[in-house]
Amino acid sequence: MQKKRKRLKKKARAWMAVPLVILLTVMAALGFVIYNRVQLANAMAASLEKETASLSLQIDESLLNVEYGTNLNRLLPVKESSGKVSYYGTVNTLEPGDYTITYRVSSTDEYGQKAWKDFPFQFHIKDTRAPEISFAEDVIELTEGDEFDILSNLNGVSDPVQGSLSQSDELTESSYTVSSDLDLSVPGDYTVTVRARDNHGNESEKSYTVSVAEKPQPEPEPAPSAPADDGYPYYIRINRAMNTVTVYTRGDDGNYSEPYTAFVCSTGAATPLGTYRTFNKSYWRLLYGPCYGQYVTDIVGDILFHSVPYYTQDKGDLEFEEYNKLGTAASMGCIRLCVRDAMWIFNNCPVGTTVELYDDWNSPGPLGKPGSIWIDPSSPNRGWDPTDPDPENPWSS
Repeated sequence: MQKKRKRLKKKARAWMAVPLVILLTVMAALGFVIYNRVQLANAMAASLEKETASLSLQIDESLLNVEYGTNLNRLLPVKESSGKVSYYGTVNTLEPGDYTITYRVSSTDEYGQKAWKDFPFQFHIKDTRAPEISFAEDVIELTEGDEFDILSNLNGVSDPVQGSLSQSDELTESSYTVSSDLDLSVPGDYTVTVRARDNHGNESEKSYTVSVAEKPQPEPEPAPSAPADDGYPYYIRINRAMNTVTVYTRGDDGNYSEPYTAFVCSTGAATPLGTYRTFNKSYWRLLYGPCYGQYVTDIVGDILFHSVPYYTQDKGDLEFEEYNKLGTAASMGCIRLCVRDAMWIFNNCPVGTTVELYDDWNSPGPLGKPGSIWIDPSSPNRGWDPTDPDPENPWSS
């Protein structure tokens, strides 16, 4: 009985060892699997790190400077990469400034894991193109006394981005100025300069030349022989070119060879050349304008000797600005004189007196060209001709 019990105990212990063996076997197998997975995870992590570290990107940084308003290809600066390149970030080429674009280079390692690395770069948007200035001609050739508008040679001023710019007195954004020292009355070479500035501060400058040649002087006419005495006390010659009147009287030879007096005058483009006889007189005359003249002597047609015009038939209503033009071509064709000189012809040269009109650019006449009186526009007496002998003339007081 006792032996039987011992056998049963021994058998029970043997059966109890089986689960332990199985448990140990399972645990050993599980440990092996876990070990292998840890090893794999470590290997994959190392592979991903290695793959990420190998990612590279080369950029042509000169292509990061982009002209304002152009179409931008963000991949254009990429020269070389070790993987697939993508990017994120925005760039507005219509707004100058700095913009960050991040390039992402990605690839797959031996385990199929996606590795990536970011490379940020800045794009610089700049407007560097200056406005363009265009002229019709680089050199304009004129003659002394010609008329010319310096803007007439300007084809246009435009900016490659903004379009046409507007003219301004001072150079500001989105504008241009035109400057010149041109004087068409003085021969020489002059420069007309155009400067332009766009709304981003880009400036340009361009010039053209205006060459003003001296006006050719007409060949002087040969001095005429003294006219023969025709029974009148005086003979009047008017040098239209020099705005001078010379009055001749009879000389010892019996001809009108003796210069007697000279007056400064104003002729005009419509003043005719030729020889005529006066045919009418009047103290006042309505003139073109309308305006009025004193001491009028008719020469030919509507061409008259008369005083500098008045606004009204009033001796105190003189066109003083026209008075200050005596000695220059300023009339519509008549011969303007100060009151003193117009009155002298009116009183001393009877109707029928010969008047000769000619051009001589070299000499005003044998007595020269008398000076003229200048009226101060701010003077309270400016409405009166200073030479008028009227007792009420304030200049005489």
